[in-house]
Amino acid sequence: MLVKVKEREIARPCQCRQNDVRMLKVDHANIPLRFVGTELKSYFPDKENPSQARAKKASAKFVADYPAVSVGLLFHGSTGVGKTRLLCCIGNQLIKEKGCEVIYIDWNDLAREMKSGEDAASRDFATISQLIQRLARVELLLFDELGASRPSPWVEDNIYYLINRRYNDNRVTLFASNFFDSKIGSEETLSERIGARIRSRLFEMASSVEIKGADYRHKYYHTEES
Repeated sequence: MLVKVKEREIARPCQCRQNDVRMLKVDHANIPLRFVGTELKSYFPDKENPSQARAKKASAKFVADYPAVSVGLLFHGSTGVGKTRLLCCIGNQLIKEKGCEVIYIDWNDLAREMKSGEDAASRDFATISQLIQRLARVELLLFDELGASRPSPWVEDNIYYLINRRYNDNRVTLFASNFFDSKIGSEETLSERIGARIRSRLFEMASSVEIKGADYRHKYYHTEES
């Protein structure tokens, strides 16, 4: 599309082209179908849990400040407080508003892909390496369900490599986990779950944001048996 600027015609991408590029970035982002296109306005904090409003405010500030940010966010919270929704809302808005390259990955999905290579006889190094390199290089990584399963030493080494690579390259990452740094009852800490090496990197890579509250799915969708 040609536009006139100070008596000169300059070629600029048309809106349809910009929309096509944005849709391509959405397709490549791997955001769960349930959350494709969701924005922060769809996250409704529980008034009884101020931490949820603080988490939404931190998310909105991150979007507003991006790309002038040096660290990401690490959402800690029990199941059903909206951690995944917040991650995806941030990703969706940064794709839409700032053309950001985003990839979402779930800890269990990543661990499962890497486990496929644990048997040396059938290990596909090329495929696993391509996945890790793609996650290591993307502009913004959304890393969900951190520590959801206990990794084998080989899987932990690969995840450490991924996080350490992003740490060394100053690439911003957003994390979410059901585990906390403080011991709560018999629950494992985040460090115990993902390993001290990985947790150490996260202290510099992301600001911790704790989210409290009940599981909204149980609250709104659970029905007692009659």
